[in-house]
Amino acid sequence: MKFESKLVSSLTKIFPDAVQGETISTASALKNEPFSFQVAFRTADGDLSCQPVCIRVESDLPLSDIASYKVGYVPVLRCTSARPDPYYDRTEAGLFPDPLFRRQTDHNLVNDGFWAPRYFEEGEKYIYNSVGTAWQGVWLTVNEDGNEIAPGEHYVDVQICRAYDLEVVTHERLELTILDACLPPMNLIYTSWFHCDCIADTYNVPVFSDRHYEIMASFVREAARTGMNMIMLPAFTPPLDTPVGKERPTVQLVRVKRDNGEYSFDFTEMERYINMCRDNGISFFEHNHMFTQWGARSTPKIFVEVDGVRQQYFGWDTDAGDPEYARFLKAYLRALKEFLNRVGVGKRIFFPISDEPNPKNEELFNRAYNLIAGEIEGYPSGDSISHFRYYENGSIHIPSVSVASEELDRFIKECDRFMVYSTGESLHSGYPNRVITNTGARMRFLGVQMYVTHTGGYAHWGYNYYYDTLSHGLFNPMNDPCGYDALPGTSFIVYPGLDGTAIPSLRMKLEYEGFCDNRALQLLEEKIGRAQTLAWIKEQLGEVTYQGCPSNETVFAFRQSLNRKLAGLL
Repeated sequence: MKFESKLVSSLTKIFPDAVQGETISTASALKNEPFSFQVAFRTADGDLSCQPVCIRVESDLPLSDIASYKVGYVPVLRCTSARPDPYYDRTEAGLFPDPLFRRQTDHNLVNDGFWAPRYFEEGEKYIYNSVGTAWQGVWLTVNEDGNEIAPGEHYVDVQICRAYDLEVVTHERLELTILDACLPPMNLIYTSWFHCDCIADTYNVPVFSDRHYEIMASFVREAARTGMNMIMLPAFTPPLDTPVGKERPTVQLVRVKRDNGEYSFDFTEMERYINMCRDNGISFFEHNHMFTQWGARSTPKIFVEVDGVRQQYFGWDTDAGDPEYARFLKAYLRALKEFLNRVGVGKRIFFPISDEPNPKNEELFNRAYNLIAGEIEGYPSGDSISHFRYYENGSIHIPSVSVASEELDRFIKECDRFMVYSTGESLHSGYPNRVITNTGARMRFLGVQMYVTHTGGYAHWGYNYYYDTLSHGLFNPMNDPCGYDALPGTSFIVYPGLDGTAIPSLRMKLEYEGFCDNRALQLLEEKIGRAQTLAWIKEQLGEVTYQGCPSNETVFAFRQSLNRKLAGLL
């Protein structure tokens, strides 16, 4: 029986029927940088039997510094948008790699065979069986948590062992050079909307119960591990993806009372939520939108205890300009600012008004902004927009601009601070995106694009949105990744594990590698200046815009070239 294997970069997709990418044998990274690669393997020569295997990792680095994952597959029915472009791995329905199931790296191998020897990786939940001639993948990340590891020449040898006698049937060895330099701290803001209600519904747990917090902590931890540093703070149920007149499950952190016409606020639950997020790596917070999505016509759903009776006090039937809501906001924001100062958040909070307003709603949006402008002065604020006029008239200070906006170039030229965002609506014309079927380069190259355009952050609406369009239905992304508008993974980037733990995706890893590329370019800028850095990028890649990206192999080669450039400056 013969096995074959390939060592490939993180950008390569390992499909059951093919490994779409060039092999590698050497690579480099910085001391505090995670570096991921994959080993693909299968039985060869048409052997259709099931062959149990064990995975053994050997390295001169401590195995505790190497995270190991089993590459999982999800069934994709729709691969492209209605306006397909070349930046997809495949365009036909089938199995696509995406979830990464965390495995042990240093196994104790035990013989638990009965009629014949059969070795198992003791305590491992995700074991391997080499089935037929289908390719499978092992994903490994060196220095996943970004600690400083020893510079120099290292190796990681991944061995595929037959489970009957532990004979090594194939192996792949990566020679990894760790440079004696560190990535600078990330200066980008990255938020991907965190949906508390989706977690409560998926796991059928009460909102803000102890179990809800345990599960949320796992999801937040995985987000922070892959670069997310700002998270949604649902003081009141976020007025997002909700049909007019209907509602999403209530997730309200602030307890509000109204006695004798005066409002008071209890921030106990909010403090617990903030502490959970900070304990798991989050630095910044994004308050829920103060007005409804797509135009600021109404108010969020807000429950208030009035003379001892808890009731919904504001919502779809409350006009955004209602004087009582204005009075409520003034009292609330003053109390909130005192609370944020007391718990150490201060001004590390972002205040959005209404998501994605269009020019038809400009008067409503400006009215909403003016209601709270005086109270949030000095705090960062802004919204996701596609139209420059909202920035031009002063109602949005830090715009988050669609990568597909026709006015993006104007934002790039005229804004001192701006972010970009992508959705399923921008899944065409080579714009950056992160659906399951996109190439690895399309996900990762965002970091270079953001550096060249001097973009200050990235926002996405779906970290863990498991409802369908406008919050109808509830889908399990593990078996139905096309749950939202049939675009695979457009509304989520993390999977809900059966035990309440977050299962990361290879898309998360690739996106974070893009942020690390951005930080490496910052380091080069520190050494040679921004003008020379931009000139070097152009020499390597040509003109870089938000439209189009190089191949997976070119993106990998670019980063290795950047590392060599940095090594020559140390």
